[in-house]
Amino acid sequence: MKVLKKLFLGIMMLLMGTVAFGAEMDLSKVTLKDVNGMSYSFGKDGKPTYVKFWASWCPICLSGLEDIDNLSKEKKDFEVVTVVSPGLVGEKKTEDFKKWYKSLEYKNIKVLLDEKGELSKMLNIRVYPTSVVVNKAGKAEKVLPGHLEKAEIKKLFSSKMMNDKEMKDNHMMKDDKMMNDKNMMKNDKMSMEKKTSM
Repeated sequence: MKVLKKLFLGIMMLLMGTVAFGAEMDLSKVTLKDVNGMSYSFGKDGKPTYVKFWASWCPICLSGLEDIDNLSKEKKDFEVVTVVSPGLVGEKKTEDFKKWYKSLEYKNIKVLLDEKGELSKMLNIRVYPTSVVVNKAGKAEKVLPGHLEKAEIKKLFSSKMMNDKEMKDNHMMKDDKMMNDKNMMKNDKMSMEKKTSM
């Protein structure tokens, strides 16, 4: 069963692909309420955020909730939130969803309610589950259709940080190489001039 699930998800990921925004979508102005009635704004705490869009009728989504609950309680450099759209796309109405969700007894998952579907439309969410990477300024950088395991989510954030560091390191290496190339060219020119003057 796990092999079929991974195969299905792999094919789905290939077909759907990773959507990266050319111009990042600004979610910092979006405020949603969670299942407890508390307001939430993206980027408010200055941390990058992993966002999982899911639905109560989606078996793959439900099978990943335990991982999300465990990941939510771990100490890490990013925040974890989930988003559902009550009353839309076959989802239960708000009060029914809240009652149903509380019966699951997950203690650590932050579940935001996108009741008008504005966030889903803004990010063009087409399948459940879908993951979104939001930077610390509250801007969506990537939309990844399909299920991600806990380790994959962590890697996504550590590789992002590594990519930023690698880009800086590569830039510094290129600058050093350019300086070395200029010095070599200067030395070559000087040696050529010596040879021609002899």
